[in-house]
Amino acid sequence: MRCIVQFIFFAIAFLAIGCSTKEGKGLFDLGNSAAGDKTLKLLFVGDIMQHSVQIRSAYDPKSGRFDYEPCFRYVSPLFEKADFVIGNLELTLNDKNNYSGYPTFKAPDILAEYLQKAGFDVLLTANNHINDNGKYGLMHTLDVLDSFNLKHTGAFRNEAERSAKYPLILEKKIDGVNFRIALLSYTYGTNGMPTYEPNIVNLIDTIQIKLDMQKASKLNADFIIVCMHWGQEYQHTQNKDQEKLTKWLWENGADLVVGSHPHVIQPIVSDSVSIGKNAFKKVTCAYSLGNFISNQFNPPASNIGLIYEVELTKNSKTGKKSIGKHHYMPVFCYIHNQKKSVNNWVYSVIPISAFKNDSTNFLGMSKSKRNEMLKDYERTQKLLSKYAATEMKISYADIVKAGILPLDSVVTALVPMAKPIPPNIRRYSSTKKKSKKSKK
Repeated sequence: MRCIVQFIFFAIAFLAIGCSTKEGKGLFDLGNSAAGDKTLKLLFVGDIMQHSVQIRSAYDPKSGRFDYEPCFRYVSPLFEKADFVIGNLELTLNDKNNYSGYPTFKAPDILAEYLQKAGFDVLLTANNHINDNGKYGLMHTLDVLDSFNLKHTGAFRNEAERSAKYPLILEKKIDGVNFRIALLSYTYGTNGMPTYEPNIVNLIDTIQIKLDMQKASKLNADFIIVCMHWGQEYQHTQNKDQEKLTKWLWENGADLVVGSHPHVIQPIVSDSVSIGKNAFKKVTCAYSLGNFISNQFNPPASNIGLIYEVELTKNSKTGKKSIGKHHYMPVFCYIHNQKKSVNNWVYSVIPISAFKNDSTNFLGMSKSKRNEMLKDYERTQKLLSKYAATEMKISYADIVKAGILPLDSVVTALVPMAKPIPPNIRRYSSTKKKSKKSKK
């Protein structure tokens, strides 16, 4: 029964993707192209996080396993239509049954498998939490990603690996036209946690970035995309350093810049830069995509992020390349059963437009939570409407009217373990000591 329900959901979701967007166009049908133009579609999402509450809620004591399928159930159909899906993995993976959230993120290995099944192709590892579990954490995380055929870039086992695999080249043929994309990734720092030799974490260093972009050009990349972990946390506007660095990246060869770290959404902007006499090219920057999945909800709008879609075009006749249309879809990290104990919580990333007009309350969302989501949604629309990208939407009716069962009655089947081992999940507690009153 569950398989039939899931099949119906995915089938209807695909119909929704193709039939119900702004101005009546399909979600991934972004308008007419010039004769000979072929299009490759990229999807970017923001921070993929695992706070201790998320880890505890994903654990199933009956099977002794972790279940992350509900987290991505409502967005994985969107991923299926993209050529590459890229996310920021802001955590380390762990197989020592010793997990934790903030301030040192150590998540179960199985999360990588669920990310791969959801449709992710590439995970960025240059961020301020990649060293949270020392050398083991970095090395093991890369090993696990490799085991699930998930491409990754930004952190490396050693210099030889970086030299051989960086920039990361994403390559795909679309109707006979070959696209080569160079993907680069850097972070402002690692929270003071050292990078142990011979490991390498890409830091924001303009001298090195320029060398890397020059190498990307020599590798015949059609497009250079630079992912930056930067900016000020919880600020909805980019700072001067971000703007200055973005302009420098554009002028030195970057076609697209995608940012993370602030944990809230920042503007998406476009411009043009000179590439020769009387010649210009379009360039774009998404300063921050916010959180994709996390346990953050305070400050406001930290539980809302963007799925950012960018189309890259290449002409089969002239070879001309350009960034085409780009769209954003706000998503909300919804926690089911939040009034119950943590063990009953279920996290789901939901496309807000699909559930905005849900009169049936399919997700069982409380009035206060719905109002919170819609308020953040309107704030996001207001912020982004001033700039370059436009919103893409899907319809709740198209997705849900098939009679899909509520989430609580559709549980992923997990194979029971003979002797489940309870996970050791460390809860965060402040290390600050209370000041003692001085004796008089």
